[in-house]
Amino acid sequence: MVGAEPLIEKRRWLSPVWLLPLIALLLAGGFLYQQVVSRGQLIEINFAQGNGILPGKTQIRYQGVAIGIVQDLELADDGRKIAVLAKIDSQARSLMRKGSEFWLVSPRASLTEISGLDTLVSGNYINVQPGQESNPPEETFEALEGPPPGYQAQGRVLHLTADSLGSIGIGAKLYFRGIEVGSVINTRLGKDNQHVLLDVVIEPRFEHLVKADTRFWNISGIKSSFSLAGVSVEAGSLSSILSGGIAFDSPNASPESEKGQIFVLYKGLAEAARGERIEILAGDLAIKEGMPILYEGIEIGRIDPVRLTDKGRVVTALFNPEQAYRITDNSQLIWESASLSPAGVKHTDRLLTGPAIRLDYKPGNLTQTLALIDRATPIGTKVVLRADDLTGLSQDAPIWYKGLQVGQISQLVLDSEGQARVELHIAPDYGHLLKGARFYRATPLLINADLSGIKVETSPVSTWLAGGISLVQVPNSEQLSYLYPSQELALLGSRANKPRQWILQAAQADGIGVGSPVLYLGLEAGKVSALRAGKEGVEVVLAINAAYAPLLAQQPQFWKKPALETQFRLDGVEVKVGNLATLLRGAIEFDELANGHSSHQLFESKAQAQAKVRTVSLVADSNPGLKIGSPIRYRGVDIGHVEQIMLQPSMGQVMFKAALNAQYAARFLQSGARFNLVEAKVGLGGIAHLDTLVKGAFIDAEPGKGASRDQFPLSQHEPVGLALTLTSRAVDGLAIGSPLLFRKMVVGSVTNIELARDGSEIVVAVNIQQEYAHLVRANSRFWNVSGVKADIGLTGGTIEVETVQSLLAGGIAFTTPEQEMGSTVKANHRYPLHSKAQKEWLEWNPRIAP
Repeated sequence: MVGAEPLIEKRRWLSPVWLLPLIALLLAGGFLYQQVVSRGQLIEINFAQGNGILPGKTQIRYQGVAIGIVQDLELADDGRKIAVLAKIDSQARSLMRKGSEFWLVSPRASLTEISGLDTLVSGNYINVQPGQESNPPEETFEALEGPPPGYQAQGRVLHLTADSLGSIGIGAKLYFRGIEVGSVINTRLGKDNQHVLLDVVIEPRFEHLVKADTRFWNISGIKSSFSLAGVSVEAGSLSSILSGGIAFDSPNASPESEKGQIFVLYKGLAEAARGERIEILAGDLAIKEGMPILYEGIEIGRIDPVRLTDKGRVVTALFNPEQAYRITDNSQLIWESASLSPAGVKHTDRLLTGPAIRLDYKPGNLTQTLALIDRATPIGTKVVLRADDLTGLSQDAPIWYKGLQVGQISQLVLDSEGQARVELHIAPDYGHLLKGARFYRATPLLINADLSGIKVETSPVSTWLAGGISLVQVPNSEQLSYLYPSQELALLGSRANKPRQWILQAAQADGIGVGSPVLYLGLEAGKVSALRAGKEGVEVVLAINAAYAPLLAQQPQFWKKPALETQFRLDGVEVKVGNLATLLRGAIEFDELANGHSSHQLFESKAQAQAKVRTVSLVADSNPGLKIGSPIRYRGVDIGHVEQIMLQPSMGQVMFKAALNAQYAARFLQSGARFNLVEAKVGLGGIAHLDTLVKGAFIDAEPGKGASRDQFPLSQHEPVGLALTLTSRAVDGLAIGSPLLFRKMVVGSVTNIELARDGSEIVVAVNIQQEYAHLVRANSRFWNVSGVKADIGLTGGTIEVETVQSLLAGGIAFTTPEQEMGSTVKANHRYPLHSKAQKEWLEWNPRIAP
């Protein structure tokens, strides 16, 4: 617009647009600064080998925190090592200074420790321990083979020097009085290459134990020495055997050690020569230099070299100083060596290590002299018992109460008058058991058997060989100072001295004589004092010891004890042999057997004494092979036995006196009962009752149903159904046992063959089994089928064999006509025995109903 005044606006000198480049510049600068600050530091670490180090994966760690990572691996300039190039985070650059130490951490297992298990998950890594803060920065380092000495050690680090390392290695434990207080953290050669230096660390709570005069000694592995005196073996704990160990002492009067003090590591306690020395009164015991002194199985001292002076032999021992308080006037040194006894071998470890000395510590006043004894003085209440004899007992044998050992036999004594005594010691904790106590010999094996079952009680194995004594309490009674042979007698408590006479009646006195022992449960309770003829046999006079006399009131049964017991079975022969006295003199046993017999009867065996029996008499023309003891059976079960074999007064027959078990006897002592001899039969016709070849013949009984009867004939043939008599002109191959055939089926057998009195014919007795007896009728025909029948002519021939059995053992066949078979026959009916069958007989096909 013309004439208008111009509008003047005042503009700013800097536009806001320029702020954007400025901000971008600031951001770029910050980014550059951040890159410079965080770029880290590249260092080189030289390792002997690069196994387990992976570029981009293996970390550099400090105090468990990753501060860098391996970038690359290359051969070092010298060509002998591997240069590991690692990038260190910027915040850790200050740790990379001179003196910093690097080592590879990987899984490691040894006998004493397992380390680096975390690398199984994260992989191997390189650990760093920085040098001193005042040291200048460094970029090239030499790696260590393992952690530096004292790394992360919590406690005081000590240095030991020794001539050789021996079996001690890194990780070996440091012990004070058997307590682990530290370990070996490093081993290396000294500067002169003539000694070994060991760096050990002691836990802070045990640092005060290290004194200026402390001595360290090696307790590693097993140390042994061999000489004519025996074998000396020194062994520490299992850990020290495997990886080594060091022990040390802490003298009370010594000041604390200075830092940096180097100690000597001695080869052993003897070389360290540290401890309390005492004098030992060894007497005649063969004590030798170096013998260990043990307390609760731990060596606390050792014998010094034995010296001979004008006063005689001088024996001293060096004790660990911390154990010196156990050397009191009440303590005892006890000689221990391997010893053989009926109970076994004691201190078997001494067979290898040789004798040792055991300290039996008891509080008291300290002393500088101790006596060495060959056995410890028993403790507890002393009891002295009188005994008939000391057989089977031994010193140190145990005393038992309800299966628990409560003491031991301390001494066996035989005085000038020949009286035997046993000295016992009951342990202090069991002294109250002596009230009303009675003692008896511990029986190794006790068996009680009755109809309700069998009860077996055994003592501990030690009593089987070494013997032992048991204790039983009898309420409201006083303790009796006598050793009883058995528990039963201890409960009875009788102790009279005069034997009691007891008279037995016996059929004969074979097997026993004057002086034969009388046994009760295997213990000698008396003896046979006399034998004399009685009204009905022999009177056996016994003298029963007074201790066993109360048993006679219980009506015991007496029987002869065989010197040799033999039992024949199909699976073998069992033989039991008694002791030498029984073999030479015989013996009698007795026990309480509730069978109602008189206690004045002497039985031939225990089985007879136990059984309730009834007598039966069997008569035969001769003895077919039976003997005393041959069994009588019914359906395979023993129901009795033969007790006596004699001739009848007329001497025409033999009579067998047999005993039947009372619970079965009634049915077999009736008319109709049968007693048949069973013995082995071996022939071409077969084998029967083969077991009797081993066990002997026996009598098979069949019960009766008639009136009471106690005498029967003894049949020497098996029971038959129907007995028949056949007559023939000749035997023609027949024999006892030959089969009797019907339709070639065995239905009986030949039981006897004999010549007629006038010699005119052969009489053959046969038996038909009861179930086939109805097949025999009055018109039946019998013919011989023994061997082979041959009919040979010019036009040909025939050969006939009835059965294989008849070919071998002979045989008789019979048949009955279809028509006019006739009536049934009675026993012993007579038939002619034809030499062969007629043709028409063979065509008969009868059907005969029973």
